[in-house]
Amino acid sequence: MTGSALRTSLTIGLGAGLAFASLGGLARSAPGEGAGAVCSAEARPDRLQDLSPEGDLVLASLGPALLAGVRLPDAPPYRDQALAWLRERAGEPNLVQAGERSDRWGRKSVRIRSGGAMPSLDWSHSLVEAGLAITDAGLDDTFCQPELLALEATARERRLGLWADDRYKPMDVNQPERLRDRIGSFILVEGRVRSIGERKQRTYLNFGGQWAEDFTIIIPRKTWRQMSDRGMGAEALKGRWIRARGVLQPWQGTSFSILIPDMIERLEGGRLPR
Repeated sequence: MTGSALRTSLTIGLGAGLAFASLGGLARSAPGEGAGAVCSAEARPDRLQDLSPEGDLVLASLGPALLAGVRLPDAPPYRDQALAWLRERAGEPNLVQAGERSDRWGRKSVRIRSGGAMPSLDWSHSLVEAGLAITDAGLDDTFCQPELLALEATARERRLGLWADDRYKPMDVNQPERLRDRIGSFILVEGRVRSIGERKQRTYLNFGGQWAEDFTIIIPRKTWRQMSDRGMGAEALKGRWIRARGVLQPWQGTSFSILIPDMIERLEGGRLPR
């Protein structure tokens, strides 16, 4: 299989029923593959030279890259609008912070600010704020842009961009058939944590009593420890409404794994406006 074919086969969101793509329309990089400490990296001048056929950034000096912490919509019209927004900035001077390592496709995770604008324009912030991208805290080793979640919440409440389309909005975990239709998609879900199973290597957040049919969130030991340190352990989550995001998998009903604590938000007072 060619590299291009492999990338196409792993695309999130370009096939029927898939909800979101990463910046280049590809499946997320596993932690440790891509970013390093993007937000603490030295900012260097660079320019957007082009977009690849998959929608990846091609920077003049750095080469292939993808924006840290965000995914683009998978289909028109919102994906076209996001790509047009990026193309409009081709050739402009920018300041780029890049992760230390490249992912399996040679891309580095980057944070970009327009160097010629005053105040500087943060690309990830701008796309999320306009409803042209969704926050994915799990793309990098460390999620260092928690403000993206607040910007996304405002865009969602105002129904900007993709948030005007029902298929992008958070799904109810108590709709198993709808969830099964979205297996392989990066989605947002909302629901009440009914029980929590803590095991040696991982913790399970259960949203129903029928494990073979209901939705489950799987949390590795390291992430669960980080969550507990933040006050998001079992006592804080059991019986509470939460919003979570991840790539849906067919495991004992449906499930996804949480690799970064920020991929779960506790909803005070129940579900928030959408």
